[in-house]
Amino acid sequence: MNSPKIFTILALVLLSAFAHAAKTGGKSGGGDEPAPRIAVYLDCSGSMVPYLEAVEAEVRKQFPDADVFKVPAIRVWVDGSVVRGGAATVLPHKPAAGPTVSLDTSRLSATGKEILARYAGNFEVGSVGAWVDILRTEKRYDALVIFSDFNDQVLQVRLGRPPLRTYVDDAGQRSLPETEIKDDRTVAEKAWEDVWVGSFDLANAGKAPALYLFSTRNPASRILQKSADVSGGKFTLIDWLRPDGPPKPSN
Repeated sequence: MNSPKIFTILALVLLSAFAHAAKTGGKSGGGDEPAPRIAVYLDCSGSMVPYLEAVEAEVRKQFPDADVFKVPAIRVWVDGSVVRGGAATVLPHKPAAGPTVSLDTSRLSATGKEILARYAGNFEVGSVGAWVDILRTEKRYDALVIFSDFNDQVLQVRLGRPPLRTYVDDAGQRSLPETEIKDDRTVAEKAWEDVWVGSFDLANAGKAPALYLFSTRNPASRILQKSADVSGGKFTLIDWLRPDGPPKPSN
């Protein structure tokens, strides 16, 4: 598939975010600057590098007011019942070795600059789990868009010495029925998922952003997919963007 067609599809799906906002009565912010309507999470891990420059350029062309956050990895970690790096705390930014959260604010709106200045440390520690947990209630955005290969896990542990792994949503298991996935969590330990789904359900009344997911390789994690579905957003597989093309059917 050629590049113009790729980006036409990308633009059309992003446009549906605007249609959703119009349907639910998305509003602009106060002051001279309209509130940015879309926040984009670009997974900047090594496996995503071949796509990022072209995708970011097209997003900015179609939606110059979009806030693009560049964060390595696509992990969701949950410690006990708390999403790591989530909205419950503000963490200092301590860049890790290797890829780090981009602190370039030159293309961010006032809203994006405010969020990055406050939560860069959270995004560094908590990856996409922190980003979603913080932005799921951000009414100044009409849509959140995540672009990734969704290679990483959702990992939840029960705190202790040592911590006990209670749930893993691994990319290799996402084709299996949910009933076949081992889940040793208590009701209380699953509560964060209910909070996410409840937050995104408010998008249908214009009280929260909708969630859109683009993947170059794997299905999105179950909790992100549920959140997108309930918000009126969608998941789109764009595996033809991969340098090696889409996976070949197995015999």
